[in-house]
Amino acid sequence: MSKIEVLAITGLDDAILGSAVVNGQEVLAYDFDKAIGIILAVGHTEEYAHDYLSELAEQKAEGAPVFVYIDNDDEFYGSTASDGTTIH
Repeated sequence: MSKIEVLAITGLDDAILGSAVVNGQEVLAYDFDKAIGIILAVGHTEEYAHDYLSELAEQKAEGAPVFVYIDNDDEFYGSTASDGTTIH
């Protein structure tokens, strides 16, 4: 098995969803809302958390992680999908 080097953000391990491919390179994918929650939990303001993650999301460095915005809005997706159903 070959090793893959990715850039990780210290302190946000619990927000990692998995990986994504950007320009042919595997990078870490973070849950944006969970990352906000982690930053708030250590005492920062919501404004700071959003600004910090927005700045990170705009980085063009090779291997920079991506942030995923998960919309669990029943109005959009409908509430008929049972648990475990994949919605694309």
